[in-house]
Amino acid sequence: MYHYCRECRRALEKADQHQGLCPEHSFLADDWHRFDILREEGHSTYAAKLMAGLADPPDPDDD
Repeated sequence: MYHYCRECRRALEKADQHQGLCPEHSFLADDWHRFDILREEGHSTYAAKLMAGLADPPDPDDD
């Protein structure tokens, strides 16, 4: 059960706490579910976010 949105950290209403996402970010539910599965498989938080599409890889031109 989540008390804050996993994406924007806004406090959640009781009805949204099971999903962990506010109504504005509910379209990301599949990505966050994939993230949870990847974490359970042993991937690091950053790697799981990359593979689930929740984070962008670093830009090689920023070096």
